[in-house]
Amino acid sequence: MESRQYIYNQSTLTVKFGNIIESQADVIVSSDDCFITMGGGVSRAILLAGGDEIIKDAQKMVPVLLGDVVVTTAGKLLYQKYIYHCITIDKKRGIQIRTNQVTEEDILNYLLQHAVDKCFQLMQSMELTSIAFPAIGAGAARIPIRKVIEQMSIAIARNLGNTNKALNVELYLYDRFNIYTESDYITLFENLAAKAALIQYKIDLENEESTKEYIPMDKAQVIPTRKSMKHQVFISYSRKDKEFAEYLCDVLKNNSIEYWIDKEGVYSSLNYKELIVYAIDVSKAVIFVSSVNSNSSINVIREIGYAVNMNKSILPLMLDDTPYAKSIRLDISDIDQIDYRNPANATKKLITSLIYVLNKTEGTR
Repeated sequence: MESRQYIYNQSTLTVKFGNIIESQADVIVSSDDCFITMGGGVSRAILLAGGDEIIKDAQKMVPVLLGDVVVTTAGKLLYQKYIYHCITIDKKRGIQIRTNQVTEEDILNYLLQHAVDKCFQLMQSMELTSIAFPAIGAGAARIPIRKVIEQMSIAIARNLGNTNKALNVELYLYDRFNIYTESDYITLFENLAAKAALIQYKIDLENEESTKEYIPMDKAQVIPTRKSMKHQVFISYSRKDKEFAEYLCDVLKNNSIEYWIDKEGVYSSLNYKELIVYAIDVSKAVIFVSSVNSNSSINVIREIGYAVNMNKSILPLMLDDTPYAKSIRLDISDIDQIDYRNPANATKKLITSLIYVLNKTEGTR
């Protein structure tokens, strides 16, 4: 399998297959337990190559909280300046789940994204420009690799999209037990490519805004502004499914749920990209009307991809048997679907799910 490279703003992400010890990045990231024992996988390989100086340095800071990151020397490693130890293993995790009434998925999503975010924060404060990640937690922590890739790609794309610095990021993939097929990795590549395209899409939008000519008020198209948007739900759909979209709008209206939809395409002008970004940013949930039409629509796929990057709750409504478009499949394949092919209980399930999501979102603000 060949390596792949993606451009995010001014930065570069390279996906590689091989030994992360061979990286020449300033930092190698490792995954370990709360006592940084460096007992297996990538952390063990780093210890063997870099020497006991690394673990001696790490032991000064234990125990460490789950999801945190510890910085140590890189010991005898030739190229690296530091090792970032991400804490992904804690035997008390099950107790935390029961005590805090959160799900395993909630913890994993937080754990993986927080670890990646922390690494980028450390890079900035330490004025470093290159870093090499493994699939954090996919080894001894036994986090499913699809979950690892999903959450790491979201966090990496978000961090690279939010900085104008030129960073070099490497993501090393190593399937020790030959579990995954080439198609699994192709899905990953498509997912990363989609996120890179979305970041470029937002940059292009900002460039358009900065070079936009003044238009007299009497000739300008009057469109909503971000400040005027008060909706809770964004509806992403293909206009070829207009009849269902109209039905959906009536359902939301009858249940006093405020929504935003470009129903007639009246905003599809120079301002369209800006408007869509604002409408998704403001929303608490995104309804994805999934059909053969929407999964072949580049605009719908961009909307869902941007919503994923912004950590919006997504509710897929299935109008037919069409698989999700490949570029978003990895991001939303594990989200519960609402089957509108058998609509008897679908609407009730939709409203129940929406109310749960909106209340949950409100409680975390």
